[in-house]
Amino acid sequence: MTMRSAGLRLPASGLLAAGLLLAGAPGRAQDAATPWSMTVYLQQSWPKQTETNRQIKEVNAALGSSFKTWDDVANLNLGVQAFRDLNPRWKVGLELDYSRGKIDGATTLDTPAGPATLAFEQKYTVYADLLALAQFRPLGGNGRWIPFLQAGIGLAYEKDRTLLTLRNDFLDETLIQVDNSGWFPMFTVGAGVDVYFSHQRTWYAEVGVSYSWARLKHDVAASGALTPGTVRADTDSTGPNAWLGIGRKF
Repeated sequence: MTMRSAGLRLPASGLLAAGLLLAGAPGRAQDAATPWSMTVYLQQSWPKQTETNRQIKEVNAALGSSFKTWDDVANLNLGVQAFRDLNPRWKVGLELDYSRGKIDGATTLDTPAGPATLAFEQKYTVYADLLALAQFRPLGGNGRWIPFLQAGIGLAYEKDRTLLTLRNDFLDETLIQVDNSGWFPMFTVGAGVDVYFSHQRTWYAEVGVSYSWARLKHDVAASGALTPGTVRADTDSTGPNAWLGIGRKF
């Protein structure tokens, strides 16, 4: 009896082990068959813009205005990432961000020609960056919750205009006009987590934070009564970011 009981236990153990292997196999097979992933996200940034904000404050101090700086507005951009898994811990891919926005305002000044409207606008019609990314998943890529670290390097492009005008029925004067554009390098490091909606591991939510270094600083042509022939344009997008996205493996 003892030997028969032992003989029955060995096949049962083997079947249990085989069952566990088969239960885990579909998840691993699915991950191997879907090495690509794509995430679309909305990101809030807090760029330094130290020099630009200082220039706006100088205009406010000189003219008695109270125009907003970039610290006073939301800096949102839409982005997409595409990755390919190299192994359970590493994947590489590309990131593309795009945004546009402006700050503006108006106030009334007393002039020798009567009350006039002082209007300010700083508008960027294009901001875009393209980055090559590497992502490291310290706990691997097989759970429902997958934390990650990532870093990227690439190029950014911006095109913007700064305009300050003074107008009434007798005045139509441009005080400042600066058209600025150019390419500049960008670097980023960050961390986040992917959370799959189900055990099928197809759709996931993503939340992350990062810090970026990106700055376009050069001399550009300027016109207007309050400017010399050139000014120093300084677009400093360096600063922290936070994003929320949704993604899919395929």
